Amino acid sequence: MQSDFNRHAKRVGEVQVRLKELSLDCLVVTHLPNVFYLTGFRASGAVALVYLDKLTLITDFRYITAAEKLKSLSSRVSSFSMNLQCIEGSYDETIIKTLSNKKLLRVGVEGEHLSLKRWSWLTKRVGEVLELIPTEGIVEKFRMVKDPSEIDCLKASGQLLVKTLPEILSFISSGRTESEIAADIDRAMILSGFEDRAFETIVASGANSALPHARPTSRRLRGGDLVVLDFGGVYNGYCVDVTRTVCVEYSKERAKRMHSAVLEAQLAAIAIVQPGLLVSDVDSKAREVLKRYDLEEAFGHSIGHGLGIEVHEAPRIERAGSLREARKKLRLEEGMVFTVEPGVYFPDFGGVRIEDDVLVTNNGSTILTDASRNLTIC
Repeated sequence: MQSDFNRHAKRVGEVQVRLKELSLDCLVVTHLPNVFYLTGFRASGAVALVYLDKLTLITDFRYITAAEKLKSLSSRVSSFSMNLQCIEGSYDETIIKTLSNKKLLRVGVEGEHLSLKRWSWLTKRVGEVLELIPTEGIVEKFRMVKDPSEIDCLKASGQLLVKTLPEILSFISSGRTESEIAADIDRAMILSGFEDRAFETIVASGANSALPHARPTSRRLRGGDLVVLDFGGVYNGYCVDVTRTVCVEYSKERAKRMHSAVLEAQLAAIAIVQPGLLVSDVDSKAREVLKRYDLEEAFGHSIGHGLGIEVHEAPRIERAGSLREARKKLRLEEGMVFTVEPGVYFPDFGGVRIEDDVLVTNNGSTILTDASRNLTIC
């Protein structure tokens, strides 16, 4: 327990150092995953005010008891302490009232997570008392590299996901609908120990498998279908994500060729992962392989995304041409965790995608969801 709060104290301290560098007196953290990262507090409503020398957690009546317990524990077992405040009126009104009571000049807000309406309301209310400064990725930058406790959690959840795979494959059979199978997958993940699904489970068969983010339908599986299974779970607040593609009853030669090419592309991309590598090189390596099979044009999405408290977070693993200038020079670091998921899709036939979660280590990488990637016949 003490180590948990000490980790939060370290994270808050890192943000405070960054605030000093940006000449900010406070950061208003409204993005709930960032609140959880800094405080360990999980709720559907909360705001953290990170000052240069302290932190104030704002929440509402529904969670005040849990927040008080967290505050009490943190003050007893670690150097991490925080002030606690219950909202008065609304969250934004409480933020303004709290900030107005301090001698602050420049306050950062999470520009990526603040609507134009909220921004307009807040700036009008603060008037000339203080200046609100939009910021980008202050907390996310630290979240991008996982600490040992986060890595242990992601390893455990990856293994838990791997253990569910044989049961999940048993749900696939001709005549069953995509929706029925998706419901079975969700139930199996909860029974195996996951708190929740990380996203809406994808079961896409036949032509639907050519839709990268297809939603399960009433379509019934038929012999020869390609079926893309994309599912993930939340474990101790952290997300894992895996995709496998299978065939129903038998596999067509075209399906075998597609699967073989995608698997080769995925393994080639994972093989080059190491600290210092440009993130875009991971994507480029997979495309290099698919180009040899004349399949590069059938791969239309990026090869991966960061994993952690959110199922999609930094770093984005994508081709250099699609990156914003600030991200083009981003390099892999030890402790980063992300998916590697090449895919090829043909609307007239179907699609194949293979996805695993990868941890960057000091000399390469470790696959956290290391289970068979062979083309399974169900």
